[in-house]
Amino acid sequence: MVIQRGMLGLSARPPKKTKGKTVSGGKRLSSSSAAGQTWLKLSVNTHREDKRKLWDPPKTDWHPSSLGEVCDRKSLLKMMGYRGDPVSQKLSRIFDMGKIIEKLWQDDFQKMGILLSKNVRLLDPGPPSINGEYDVMIRHPFEPTRKLLGEIKSINDRGFKALPPLTLDPETNYRGIMETTGDIGARIRGYMVQFQNYLRLTKMEEGFILFDNKNTQEYSDYLLGYHPELMDECQARMMRLDPYRPAMIIPPCTCKGQHKSLCLYRTQEEVPLVEMQKFSEDAII
Repeated sequence: MVIQRGMLGLSARPPKKTKGKTVSGGKRLSSSSAAGQTWLKLSVNTHREDKRKLWDPPKTDWHPSSLGEVCDRKSLLKMMGYRGDPVSQKLSRIFDMGKIIEKLWQDDFQKMGILLSKNVRLLDPGPPSINGEYDVMIRHPFEPTRKLLGEIKSINDRGFKALPPLTLDPETNYRGIMETTGDIGARIRGYMVQFQNYLRLTKMEEGFILFDNKNTQEYSDYLLGYHPELMDECQARMMRLDPYRPAMIIPPCTCKGQHKSLCLYRTQEEVPLVEMQKFSEDAII
């Protein structure tokens, strides 16, 4: 299914300064110097300053987005509660805009009378256990008995132009996404793993991933079928990595340090979680 545009009708606290840098509470690096900022920009940036801890408590269930990480270490770091580098004020607004775009599509599907459900939590007790939430389930506009699962992703113009050609054939769309190279290729393959897990958990055979260009309001919706072989690979990987969690061990990096940060620390070794936590906290100054 390729949905046509016409069919859808979418046309706190002040930071402390130190040696020219702005540092939030604790050791976490925030924005650069406030010189030249307006009072409104300074206020908004202070409001959006990332004040959360570097580590959250370890998760008890796999999330499909963690399974989309190609690197074993990065995938387990997410499961062990690592939040990554502090989120900048700009990136925080970008994340919020992505949520707004998702809601706009949900509202449009609702007005069209084809929205069946949205943001539904899915749990597979496993083992290993998976816990995730899909974006939408819709009824096909022209085939009332046909249901499709949908994931909505916002993307910038550079990434949108790097997407594979859009076709009416689900298999061609699947191959195009899985064979895309570069940074965008790794990201959209991660989205595919996430999406295929949702198809498996809902026992649905088809759906779509919709990429909305937040710079131009163009979009591409890729009709896709269920690929059990990808889920077999995913299941085998979870079974291989799952024992690391109760042992509180972080596995070796499998991206050869491409993700930098904690992937560069004792790259080829298993590392106790407490040691990795200490290293990460000492590294952010």
